[in-house]
Amino acid sequence: MFAWLRSRPRLVLDDFHAVLAERSPRWYSACLRITRDAALAEDAVQDALLKAWDKRADFRGEAELDTWIHRIAINAAIDLVRKLRPLEVAEPEAFEGVADSSPIEERQSQEFGAGLELAMRALSELERCCFVLKHVEQWRLIEIADELKISQDSIKQALFRALRKLRIALDPWRSTT
Repeated sequence: MFAWLRSRPRLVLDDFHAVLAERSPRWYSACLRITRDAALAEDAVQDALLKAWDKRADFRGEAELDTWIHRIAINAAIDLVRKLRPLEVAEPEAFEGVADSSPIEERQSQEFGAGLELAMRALSELERCCFVLKHVEQWRLIEIADELKISQDSIKQALFRALRKLRIALDPWRSTT
């Protein structure tokens, strides 16, 4: 998408504006899933943008600018959660579903969204973080392990526990579909 950035010798403010205008909602959404707090997610994105701008000379173009900033934003969100643990605040907007056509389906979707929110709250910080990075952000196990500075086996165990807890908590909705 932003392949033209690779051919440029250095990043300029216009490059950041182009990516920021298009991708900042994606970064915010990812940070919100990690932090479960709108203000913290905004802080993480802002921190990421400042860090990316400060480190723009280090950007080698091996990845897209969007991907590079996205990774910095995720790392910033993880760092904020680590600093402020335990984090008790959650934003329901993070799990809102798309309204279905009928009132019954819409109600079921709202109930499922509320159930998912409660299930995600019940996960430990590590379980939630691993689950979001693996299943939402599509990170590989090695990337998660490197970022969280724990073994891949620990990541696998956290994912197993998270999936088990989510299956149990969301079981009532499995039989209705």
